[in-house]
Amino acid sequence: MAGIKKGFKALSIYNYFLAKKEFYKANKPHPNAFACYGLAVIFSRNDNPFYNLDSASRYASLGYCTFVKSGRSRQLSGFEVDNLSLLSLCDSIAFKKWIIIRKSNDTAVFDAFLKNNYLANNLLKEQAVYLRDEIEYNFILQNNNSKSTSEFINTHPQSAFLQQALLLIQRQVFEELTTGGNAGKYISFINNHKQNNMLNTAYENLYKIYKDSSDVEGLKNFVNNYPKAPQYLDAWKLLFSLTVKSFSNKELEAFLEAHPAFPLKNSILKELELNKIHLYPYEKEGFFGFIDSLANVTIKPVYEAVSPFSEGLSAVNINDSVFYINKENKNPFNQFYSEAYSFKNGIAAVKSANNWLLINRQGQIISQAYEEINELSEDVYVVKINAKYGAINHLGQTIIEPKFQKLGDFKNQFAYYMEGGKYGFVSKTGFAHKAEFDWLSDFNENKLAIIKKNNLYGLINSLGQTVLSPEYDLILKAATNNYILVKNNLYGFYNGFGCFLSAIAYDFLKEKPVEFYTNGYLFKLVKNKEQSMVDANGKQIIDFGTFDEINFPVNGLMRVKRGNKFGFVDKKLTLAIPFKYLQAQDFIDSVAIVTIKDKYAIINIKGKEIYSFDEEIEKISQRYYTAGEEKKLIVSTSGTVIFSEVTNIQKIKEGLFIITLNNKEVKLLKD
Repeated sequence: MAGIKKGFKALSIYNYFLAKKEFYKANKPHPNAFACYGLAVIFSRNDNPFYNLDSASRYASLGYCTFVKSGRSRQLSGFEVDNLSLLSLCDSIAFKKWIIIRKSNDTAVFDAFLKNNYLANNLLKEQAVYLRDEIEYNFILQNNNSKSTSEFINTHPQSAFLQQALLLIQRQVFEELTTGGNAGKYISFINNHKQNNMLNTAYENLYKIYKDSSDVEGLKNFVNNYPKAPQYLDAWKLLFSLTVKSFSNKELEAFLEAHPAFPLKNSILKELELNKIHLYPYEKEGFFGFIDSLANVTIKPVYEAVSPFSEGLSAVNINDSVFYINKENKNPFNQFYSEAYSFKNGIAAVKSANNWLLINRQGQIISQAYEEINELSEDVYVVKINAKYGAINHLGQTIIEPKFQKLGDFKNQFAYYMEGGKYGFVSKTGFAHKAEFDWLSDFNENKLAIIKKNNLYGLINSLGQTVLSPEYDLILKAATNNYILVKNNLYGFYNGFGCFLSAIAYDFLKEKPVEFYTNGYLFKLVKNKEQSMVDANGKQIIDFGTFDEINFPVNGLMRVKRGNKFGFVDKKLTLAIPFKYLQAQDFIDSVAIVTIKDKYAIINIKGKEIYSFDEEIEKISQRYYTAGEEKKLIVSTSGTVIFSEVTNIQKIKEGLFIITLNNKEVKLLKD
């Protein structure tokens, strides 16, 4: 004990060499708690050459353990050596070491600290453990594989990063098992990892694959096997919209029969009921509503504009908002747009927040956002994005990448495009002919188009091959693949199958429509104000000078003029109805409107007067005519007055009208 006292006395006067020597002696052959304390103090002080915190922590820990076994407290030259002072020394040494290593990025440094300073206070050790685990956790984040993360979880069961690691390993397993992102891998993951917290992501990605590819069979599999998926109802809606196109009762009933588990069955049953109702747009005092087939107003005229019902819905406009209503005047999507087109094939284009989108009949968005979407043409929507035009199909899938300065609607499988102020054309399959024309018409059903180049017109086919060189002042498309060619104010006829039907030698009257010159089978020739007619073989049907005016035969009779009167001849040019009319129209549906003296009349093909009136008569449909200006009469082809004092006629579609009478009654008139 004398050596220890001598050592502490030397320590008290900072004689570190003597103190260290005496404490080393006292530690032999067995550790001495007081000597260890003295050595720990020497090594922990940085005012001597023996400063070494690792040695200090080793001796402080050894002194504490030795003291706990057999020691008792002592006062030695002002040093109180007991249980608490040894622990305090351990803690002080650990803190000094901590200041040095706390910014280290090496787990071995923290492991060594924890090993050498196990008697430090718990807060310090927890900080060391946290920083060590953080380094290791960041490493497995960078390594990003489930094997490394699993090892971390197994070796760090008490780590503050354990929960994060448990979440991470689930994501890693998901990513590793679904690499490539095909449907089969997502299905396998869903079926074998039902407790993985990435399960909903797997559902979402699988649904997106089916949605983006419009995979009907995939959607059937989804709704049949994953009723707990968050996308379950959306998948049903999409399956419904891809299967049902026209919303006819036949389609709806077939869908219900094929999919009895459809969760929105009541909506289909409601559609079936509403499909039985026929509603027609009705205008009153500048506002629009709908009437039924009995002319009853079923939806009051409160809208600024409406579209006819298409696939069970009408796009209506009120207060600058556009939305869809069903035949019960309800907004089924509870959505409002700035513009909207009618539904076709279960799809409609709508504009919302300055973006155009495609929605399906369930109101789901099925396309990305575009700057423009044209109306559907040949199952193709022309779209604009990033100031370039391309095309998508009716499912929202890109068929022509947006790359054109301008793109027209598709007609007969082709559309024009513009680049650098020139016209080219592109097919629905993506074949593009270079932009080299000043102008380009639509292609006709025989895949021919009119071009303009160097201010002259010609014809090309869909391969871009020249059919007629651009050497004409004008080319006009006529019926049955025929064309009118104009050069130097003279015209002739050309058949698109490759032959000239006449010389270019006749006087072109630019104010006359194409129908004045040909009906596609017969061809009118004008020379020196006289008219003749030839057939497609060039055979003369009527010679010049026979009549002052000739027209193409309709219903077996040809309207002709001699002097200042019209009459009708048959195909043998025999006079069938005398020249007695000041004005006459062609026979359509076996009747014609004529003017004789001071009255208008309807006559049949025998020239018999069916009905006459002192004001103008106008044909409005196959069976009906109007007579008069303000309070019109409606007359049938038999000459019967159907309605009198008609104040308004609204044409709904061909052969269907809403009639408003002077007494405010509303009637529906059908052919």
